[in-house]
Amino acid sequence: MKRNLLIVSVILLSVATLFAQNKKKMTAQEVCAVMADLDRVPDYNYTTLLLENISKSGKSEVLEIKQYGGGDNGLKNVAFDFRAPASVRGMRVLQLEKVKKADDRWVYEPRLRQSRRIPMTERTKSFGGTEFTYNDMRIRNETEDKNTMMDEAAQITVAGRKYICWKIKSVPVKKSEVEYAYRISWVEQDTFIPVHVEFYNEKDVKIKLYECEKLEMVKGVTGIEYPLRRVNRLTNLVTGNQTVATVKEFVFDDVVPSAFFTQSWLTTGKVPRGNKKK
Repeated sequence: MKRNLLIVSVILLSVATLFAQNKKKMTAQEVCAVMADLDRVPDYNYTTLLLENISKSGKSEVLEIKQYGGGDNGLKNVAFDFRAPASVRGMRVLQLEKVKKADDRWVYEPRLRQSRRIPMTERTKSFGGTEFTYNDMRIRNETEDKNTMMDEAAQITVAGRKYICWKIKSVPVKKSEVEYAYRISWVEQDTFIPVHVEFYNEKDVKIKLYECEKLEMVKGVTGIEYPLRRVNRLTNLVTGNQTVATVKEFVFDDVVPSAFFTQSWLTTGKVPRGNKKK
């Protein structure tokens, strides 16, 4: 099954004891398999996400998005509802996971008053005007890349916090589907969460940098603990622009109605009475 989850793709369960006991002996492919395993992600999640776009000159704009995650039969679906500012209000994005097929991705554009499917060729483009692309808004399946271990105990400091990580180089199998030639990830060994990721072009020039600036343990409504990437920064090293993604509010493991993952919700923004999440 494909692994499909957006920025709150950040939400992963604590690593199983077996992996914790043998983590330093794992191969790069095994590490990436655990990192991408959505069986360790809450079945449902509701999040208020703030995306702050910061230009090279320092100009700032904040987008507020409501995000709903859930699914049926083991599949994971995600819906985004853009609330602010006025320039994007009413925009909605829907991602539906498919078995052994590419995800279905749709966007509703309020200015055109119509929805359209996002083809594979457009998934390298900006997500809602941010530095994140549609590709950035999902967790890659380990089979989509050739993963190589560069360091089994790499040390890195992010936002003043030190981490011990697996340092892994990942080269996409289908390079035409992504906007970079390869990436190098520092995957934290206790949570299997990438805390620092560098993206390179074909000339080995670093073009994009992701960093998790705040990682904390939180609980879902069932009491299960999850490591949450609360604050995340993506920097476009070519333009100097940045987007800071902050999880403002969240509820994990509380059922999200399946009505959110339909074409009806996408085009109207409405769900049946009694099934609404604010």
